[in-house]
Amino acid sequence: MQRYGGKLIHLSRDSEGPIEIVEEGSLRALHFGSSARQSCVDMARPQRLVLSYSEAMMASLLFQPAPQRILMVGLGAGALAHFLLHHLPLCRVDAVEMRLPVIRLARSWFALPDTARLNIHHGDGGEFVRRAGGRYDLLLVDAYHAEGMAAAVDNRDFFSACHSRLNPGGVLSINLWSSQQRRLRQSLSELGNAFSGHLLQLPVKGRGNVVALGFTEAVRQARLKALRHKAAELGARFELPLGELLRDLRRHNGGLFRRLFG
Repeated sequence: MQRYGGKLIHLSRDSEGPIEIVEEGSLRALHFGSSARQSCVDMARPQRLVLSYSEAMMASLLFQPAPQRILMVGLGAGALAHFLLHHLPLCRVDAVEMRLPVIRLARSWFALPDTARLNIHHGDGGEFVRRAGGRYDLLLVDAYHAEGMAAAVDNRDFFSACHSRLNPGGVLSINLWSSQQRRLRQSLSELGNAFSGHLLQLPVKGRGNVVALGFTEAVRQARLKALRHKAAELGARFELPLGELLRDLRRHNGGLFRRLFG
């Protein structure tokens, strides 16, 4: 059966609605009842990020290239987990997912590895961030349902909790949706307040996503200059267009970028 330009290979439903998996060549995509791909994995090379918004979220590696402890809010098909476990062999990842069937499908249909380095929690991501006892070097938030971003991870209390959950030098990378401009502006304003203005936004080319990067502290000018020179090296290591993403960050944030990072 054809669906969203590919072959529908799985269809189920939970209390939140339909869950679909569509295959096109080596690509498998997770859908929640609409054509929007919630997550996508290249089954031939699962460590490769397929979707441009996922690449943009990993621009956080420019500022935190060797995170040891990582928290993911929203597992989806596990594309980011595949990437992190492969490219950062010393990291440990906690992932929180609200929908239990999604966790099961990530393992059974998307080959999510069963390893002690990945600890998956079934539950509300907002509650987990507020109550978790540990701190993290990198916090990735990508929690959506069919109608858009989950309300539990799009409010000022959650953003403040994210700041509290980061180690010094830690980075938050959160995937926002720009179709509702008023809500997007409010989210960015609340994020900026939670992170004391240490916030950059990165619109994703050709998409409705805006990735926001929040920092626990301003990045020192000398460190940024070093990263400019290392962007190509880091990009090759992580198989990401980090040089291009760094240029986009500078272009889209203008004077704010210069004030924060020199």
